[in-house]
Order: sequence, then structure tokens, then C-alpha cells
Amino acid sequence: MSRRSLATAAQAAAVDPASLVARRSPALRIPHRMVLDIVALVEIGLIAASAALAKYIYITFFLGSEQDLQPYLVAGLVGGVVMHYMMRTRGLHETMAILDWRRRSGELLVSVGLAFLVLFALAYLLKISADYSRGWLLIWLILATFVLLLSRALSAGLLTWLAATGYTTRRIAIVADDHSGEQIADRLSETPGLTVVGVFAARDAQGQQQASLTDLISAGQRNRIDEVVIALSDAPQRRTERLVDELSVLPVDIWLCAAEFNMPIIGTSRLGPLSLLQVKPKPIRDWGYVLKLTLDYVLGAIALIVFAPLMLLVACLIKLDSPGPALFRQRRHGYNHRVIDVYKFRTMMVAEDGTNIQQARKNDPRVTRIGGFLRRTSIDELPQLFNVLKGEMSLVGPRPHALAHNDFYNEQLERYANRHCVKPGMTGWAQINGMRGPTENPDKMRKRVQLDLYYIENWSIWLDLRIIAVTPFVGFMNRNAF
Repeated sequence: MSRRSLATAAQAAAVDPASLVARRSPALRIPHRMVLDIVALVEIGLIAASAALAKYIYITFFLGSEQDLQPYLVAGLVGGVVMHYMMRTRGLHETMAILDWRRRSGELLVSVGLAFLVLFALAYLLKISADYSRGWLLIWLILATFVLLLSRALSAGLLTWLAATGYTTRRIAIVADDHSGEQIADRLSETPGLTVVGVFAARDAQGQQQASLTDLISAGQRNRIDEVVIALSDAPQRRTERLVDELSVLPVDIWLCAAEFNMPIIGTSRLGPLSLLQVKPKPIRDWGYVLKLTLDYVLGAIALIVFAPLMLLVACLIKLDSPGPALFRQRRHGYNHRVIDVYKFRTMMVAEDGTNIQQARKNDPRVTRIGGFLRRTSIDELPQLFNVLKGEMSLVGPRPHALAHNDFYNEQLERYANRHCVKPGMTGWAQINGMRGPTENPDKMRKRVQLDLYYIENWSIWLDLRIIAVTPFVGFMNRNAF
């Protein structure tokens, strides 16, 4: 199925959202921004390497002088950073600029020239210009220009290959209320690296044949959408805000392609031939996702090794205390509403995992003798380290709730489902702020959700480390837990 047919396939009423993406995406998907950052770092390294090579060519071999390499490497790194800045200000580190490197090679040469002029000025102001040979500088300029053009050609080939194999393909869903959606789909389909998943109706109408927002959300929860473009004509601001709120349950970038509106703008970008305004970013993305995943695996593995003797002892005590398995598994919603089995030490005589689950209460007769201690100290949650190492949970994030509780509170609380835009955690911002234990009324859950959403919107690796550091003193022992 071609990209053009993908854009129109969503208009058939009988279209199954699961079939909106024709070709299977690879298991490993690389955010395009990470690839662009790596390309930029490689170019800075090539500029520094060309400075060192120019030193060996001119200073060592031509002049026969034995000078230290370090000053030339430092100059090369500074030159690489300055050149990177000059290129970025001209938009030369965007995907389309790299793919169209031949046509924009003139701008690249201008950026190189400006960067060397800045280096001249810095050397003059710092009174170090006499320390560097003009012959070396000229050879460095020639080498830097050559390696940058060669790098651009290779990078264009790499980006094309990554897009063709699906590793960096950006899967775009378009939400529109008229035929402008099809026109945008046609324009985007011509851009390498972009796949239009479908055009979806912004609202239901009599005789409407386009796929609905329900279909879009269903496809998004199957991880078949990366970004959503909203293209509304003459839409009131409130209607656009409601549409953004509905789509905020998905962990995707949301962009507006509209003429006039007063909503807060988070960022602007070029998506192929379109200029778009970002109103909601995907949480914990690109390098932040890599940092968080590394933190989870490293600290999770260390914690599992440290707590392994305690976990073995607890398992034995549970078996001696009451009949039944030591571990208890319960289905809960994970990242992007995916159902996962969350592990805990069994603390009750029952193992509820159905449509009606009664939360633990004070002096609950179902809680075993050792179960009360395990619940108060949160030791019962240590087996969730296995969920972390399986990639289903994170050390820090919104706590996962049972499916029955999720279904209930999703109807009761606005933006409750937005908690699933990130992986659930063993501990979280809500837990260290006292929101732990049963939520017997919607008001308590509302406060917990507010704290969870604050964490998602303000995430940083430092916030994760802070929560982890505070959890043993605040999060584990809590008077609300029983």
C-alpha cells in the first residue's frame, strides 16, 4: 500500500485501525532528533580531527617541527563548536537540510567561513593568534570544508536508509474537519522519513465516512502513531483545547497547523514542507528516555542484588505464615495503557484480579500476619524490580493501579488516563508527598493524579534521583499504608 493510499484508507468506515500502517515497523525505533544530535557530534569531532591532521601535514611533515598537539586539538574543538552554532542558526542541522545537502552546500560554506572569522576574532582578542601558523590554518580550512561536505553526503545516505528501513520513520496522524487533511497528507507523503498513518475526522457528523478520534486513539495505543497534526479551519479555541485534551492520553507529539489561535505554544518546527506549532510534547523523549532507561537498568540491577537475600527470606516467611504462593501477580496498566503483570509479595489470604477489587482497609481480616508488616514498609513491592528489568516499569513514575480501579477513576477524573504516557514506577512524586495507601474516594485520587501529572510535565533525571534518594525515608514508611 502506498503512502497516498494510506492517507485515504482511513476515510473508509469499515477500516480497522490496526490496519492503518501497512508495513511492519522494526522492533527498534530511533528518535530522529537523537540521530541528528549524533550527526552534529560527529561533525564537531571531524572538525577537531581535521585540525589535528592539518598540524601533522603542515607543522610536522612540511616544517619538520615537533610541536605539542594539544593546542591544535583545543582550537579544533572550539572551531567545531562555533561551526556547529553557525550551521544550527541557518537550520542546517534539520533533516531536510541534510537530505538536500547539495542545494544547501552554499549555506554550509558560508557557515564555515563565518566560523573561521569568529575564530580569527577570538584569537586576536585573546592575543594568541601568533601561536598558530597561517599555513596550518589554511590547510585546516580546506580539510574542514572537505570533511563537512563528505560527512553531509554520508549522513544523507544514512538518514535515507534509516527512514527506508523504518528505524526513524515518523508516523503521522492528521486530524482535520474538512478536505485540508487530505491536502496536508499528500504534501507530507512526499517527504522522506514521514509516513501518513491516516486522516481522522475532528468530530462525528451525519454521514461522516472518515475514521474517528476513537480509531486514532486505538491506533495510538497500539504504538502505531508517533505524532499528531491538528489542522482545523476556523475552529474556536475551546474546541481545539478539548481536542488536544482528548489526544493527550497518547504519548505522542501534538502539533497545530492553523492560522489563528491563542493557546500556549511550546515550540515550532518544520515537518517536511509544513511549519507547525507544538502544543503538547511527548514526555521523557530522546536522550532523556535513554538516561532514564539507563538509570532503571543500572540501579534496578544493583537493588535486586542488594535486596536478593531479604527477598528470599520474605518469600520463606510468607510460605510459613499462610498457604499460597509467595508472589502475587495482578494485571495493571503500563506505558500507553498496555496491560502488564505487576509482581508483589502476597500479603493477603486472597489474590483478587478481576473486575471488582476491594482495596485494603485498616484492620483488614484478609491481610496475613506478616502481610501487614510488608505493606507498612513497602517490602511487598520489591519484586517489582523484575518488572523494571523487564522494561515494563520504571524505578520512578506514577504508581500502577489495578485494571478495575483504572476503569472506575478514568470515568470519574479528568486527565486520569494521561498518567499512562510514561512507564509506571515503583515510587513516585505522589508517594514521597504523602499520597500513598488506599484511595477510598475520588478526591484523594484527584490529588494523587495532580502530583503524577506534575511529575510527567516537569520530569528530569535530577528529579528522578531526588525521588529515589527521598523514598527510603518518606516513601516506604507511611502512616497511610496498611
